[in-house]
Amino acid sequence: MQPPGFSGWTPGQPTAVIDLGEEFAPDPQNASTAALQFSAAYYAIDASADGNGSKKRKVERACDFCRKRKARCDGPKMPDNVCSNCIANSRTCTYLEGSKPRGPPKAYIVGLEDRVEKMEALLKRLRPELDFSTELGPPVVRDSWKNSPPAPSSDKARSASPKAIDHSPSVSRKQSLASLAAHPTNRPCPVPSGAKGGGQTKSRTASGKQPSRGSQRRQPSGHESRSDSDADASGSSLSDSSETDDLGELSVARGMKRLTLRGLEPAEGSPERYLNDNQLRFHGKSSSFKLISATREFKQRHMVETSSDGRQSNSPASVQMASDAGCKRPTFWTLPPWEKTFEHADDPKQLPDWLLPAFPAPDLAEQLISDYFNYNNNTFPLLHRPTFERQWREKLYTENAWFACVCLAIFGVASRWSSDPRVLPDEIADKASEGGDEDIWVLAGWRYIATGMKIHETRRSILLPPELFEVQSFSLIGLYWRGTVAQHGSWFYLSVGVLKAQDVGAHRRKIYGRRPTVEEELWKRAYWHLVAFDRIGSMLIGRPCCSREEDLDLDLPLEVDDEYWENEDPELAFRQPEGKPSLVSGFVQWIKLSHVVAYALKTLYTPGKAKAALGLTGTDWKEQSVQKLNDALLKWLEELPPHLKWRPDMEDRAFASQAATLYTTYHLVQILIYRPFIRIPRGRSLSRLYSAERSTFSHKALSICLNAARAGAYILDVQTRRGMLNITNVIHVSFVCAGVLLVHLWDLIRQYGMSRGAVSPEGRAQMSQGISSVMGEIGDLMAKLEEVSAKWELAREML
Repeated sequence: MQPPGFSGWTPGQPTAVIDLGEEFAPDPQNASTAALQFSAAYYAIDASADGNGSKKRKVERACDFCRKRKARCDGPKMPDNVCSNCIANSRTCTYLEGSKPRGPPKAYIVGLEDRVEKMEALLKRLRPELDFSTELGPPVVRDSWKNSPPAPSSDKARSASPKAIDHSPSVSRKQSLASLAAHPTNRPCPVPSGAKGGGQTKSRTASGKQPSRGSQRRQPSGHESRSDSDADASGSSLSDSSETDDLGELSVARGMKRLTLRGLEPAEGSPERYLNDNQLRFHGKSSSFKLISATREFKQRHMVETSSDGRQSNSPASVQMASDAGCKRPTFWTLPPWEKTFEHADDPKQLPDWLLPAFPAPDLAEQLISDYFNYNNNTFPLLHRPTFERQWREKLYTENAWFACVCLAIFGVASRWSSDPRVLPDEIADKASEGGDEDIWVLAGWRYIATGMKIHETRRSILLPPELFEVQSFSLIGLYWRGTVAQHGSWFYLSVGVLKAQDVGAHRRKIYGRRPTVEEELWKRAYWHLVAFDRIGSMLIGRPCCSREEDLDLDLPLEVDDEYWENEDPELAFRQPEGKPSLVSGFVQWIKLSHVVAYALKTLYTPGKAKAALGLTGTDWKEQSVQKLNDALLKWLEELPPHLKWRPDMEDRAFASQAATLYTTYHLVQILIYRPFIRIPRGRSLSRLYSAERSTFSHKALSICLNAARAGAYILDVQTRRGMLNITNVIHVSFVCAGVLLVHLWDLIRQYGMSRGAVSPEGRAQMSQGISSVMGEIGDLMAKLEEVSAKWELAREML
């Protein structure tokens, strides 16, 4: 078959094709068929079939008339070189027009542009922090090889239609539809400064937005393809687990670059980068907004077609939406004033009159901040100490209500470690100074927590998406409530915090190739705090978890201590020194243990009607579930780092406290797994022998629970004498272990009563001694609750 565009060749002649190499071949999924065929057609060389294959043979050209008609010419073979076509049409057969070199076909240019854009996008994904403009030169805009008219002046550009529509050769029905879809006819469509080329040009420079206080942002540059922006769409370059097809979770806003202190930041080149209302939200695959995304894509492809003289491109990068920012109608794309008024967000820097007076004195505030980082943040690292202290010195709490809420929550949590009467409510502080009733210390820090909760009441943040400080405040307030009688308040605050974080996509994994930033790492810490505390708290109060395992794929926090997050050399940032264990490792292992808790609650404690949907059917599903949980616990225990394997003689106090928290929680999970299988004899079964009424599996379950309770009690006994930082863990472990021992105690009492006349006096004496031993173990655990009951109200309630 004759190659397209080369009429000088005759059929059947062998051709020699210049091999461009596999790496230069256009992508068959994105380049058109003509572009794939062009490398063979455009670089064809007519070679002789006989003699030397490299010797070229002159090709006889066609006459001027046949060349214009692109018809086969037989003039050189006819008398007087007059072809049959000219004779049939009564034309003069001439050979005057010179041969003009053909440019490459349009499809071939499109294929090369597509390939370059894909390589630029890949380079950006691999090294987003670098700018290769110096090495590669300025960006080449699509269609710049055409003779396009000069760009209009900036004044005219603000009132003109997008260039993507102006390129159309004539006003057609398609153009009118595109114009109506882009903006209303009675309102000119403004083009933002710096946006050139309408829908075909994409900004390649970094955003000029100032970084948030207390942190620095790395602004990537380079050309982004749609595949990259899709991967960034769900907040902070969020994507699905692995496959490329899963990189399609978009927000209703087309692309989000990263999570910042203020929430989701628009991706460079997305239309929402010009919005300042912070309305960007996360929308997953099942959302109906996915239909809107498809519609917008078809619309933009249509606009590209009408603006390019019918040229079509399958490149994802050709579907740009840069011009949409100037075509959005403010009525539909900006926050109504009444919503800001409802949220009390008219002026974000304006704080309520009662907020700053609720802060403690400067000296007390500094002491409470130090106590929080020394006692709480070491075990559960939520905040980055250098960043927080920098923001505190800059008095960010005088401008940002949510940062002020975080500070108040810190004061409340740390007050339980303070003996300063000023942390008590004013009406009872005098009693503490006089050495009065010690029961009043359970209210330590409540004055600060109450003010923080008042901020949540006034700054509702229902219509507006949350920022980082708000999410952190939910975790801190929930931490305080865990030590009170109303610990269900902790479950409530943690659950709301989880939903708030999911609203901006904080639960999704970051795409590969990105360097960590302070803000994104703080988002990870905040979300994992909410999830892990929600799971552990749900286990202790018997409620369902708010976060499901299948809903998140977020990476675990980096095991890097706070002092190694920032460095003048970007290559050394977020690098823990070799051989130095990280304090964050304990928190990461605690999160991993919470996975087992979530699975146990989902399987062993799920309601009966839901078990069939989860596949929990058959006669042995309980045994299979228990085996899976056991395997998971053993794997977790084997993978613990050496510095977190608890021993009675551990020297480092911080690591010893972390290890004690991990091991006691491990034993709590063991009790959680086997407790449902402990059978308590009731009714007629009381008259049966103990060994006969209890099945083998139930006896094993009771034995495992008893061993776990005694192991947890032993760790508490040793560690509390040396210093235990996680007091709420002491309370819950003491209570649960004492409960298991009480079940065993009353079972022993029942056996002792039934053994009268059936057991020898020596046997009954041993049984009596066993009862006394168990009562002593329970007494020791009660003493632990007594020790911490002064400031932790929950311990007093459990007594």
